[in-house]
Amino acid sequence: MIDIHSHILPVLDDGARSLDEALEMARIATEDGIQEMVCTPHMFNGRSNDPGPAEVLYRVGALQAAIGRGGLHLLPGNEVHYSEQIPEKLRKNGVTKLNRMNCLLVEFPTQTVPPGATELFQTLVSRGVRPILAHPERNIQLQTQCSMVVDFIQQGVYVQITAMSVTGEFGSAARDCAESLLRHNCVHFLATDTHRANRRPPILSRGRDAAAEILGAEKAQKLVLDNPLAAVIGVEIIVDAPIPYDDPEDKPSFFGKILGR
Repeated sequence: MIDIHSHILPVLDDGARSLDEALEMARIATEDGIQEMVCTPHMFNGRSNDPGPAEVLYRVGALQAAIGRGGLHLLPGNEVHYSEQIPEKLRKNGVTKLNRMNCLLVEFPTQTVPPGATELFQTLVSRGVRPILAHPERNIQLQTQCSMVVDFIQQGVYVQITAMSVTGEFGSAARDCAESLLRHNCVHFLATDTHRANRRPPILSRGRDAAAEILGAEKAQKLVLDNPLAAVIGVEIIVDAPIPYDDPEDKPSFFGKILGR
């Protein structure tokens, strides 16, 4: 498996608090079957000092050296909080895309969808950057307006949900939204968003298995291997079209059976 969203780099944001904890996270991830992990420290949300590509690369290299060649393989990235500064920061090479290819992990505020989200995504896509919307199932507005995610996908946005959401560890609202998005072909990646060795560990298999109960094993595997691999090597990700929601205001619990992927 390949995990595209993690906060394993120590003492950089609100993730691993020490090298020892980062090494323990790497051990847990490896035991869970994760072979590669993209390190995605926060940017623009006040939980870090907005590490640029040079610092991210340096810290990835340092942690990789501590892990050793035979262990978890680390790749550079950022999780970028929604900001109007993103296009300019990208223009100046100040943001790290996933493994420095063409996908950028973008997160919304917890409560709402920013009014300028559509315009931001249009700008990024027009410049050859493919946004990956991070954990929309944990956004309170999107939990009751899942149809908005379909609109973003139709713009060229990919979607990543959190493994712990699918297993219910982020609560019933996040779980219901995650299941709804899965049933509507609105998920392209499953990731850990790991922050700690204990409270938010890098365990992806349980989320994959829960997704498999909805999608089937083959389609669930694409979310943790095929699609992540395409993202980190910079090739096109082939996805099925999202299934539209009949009522934009419907809540996840009202949606019907899965059709297709």
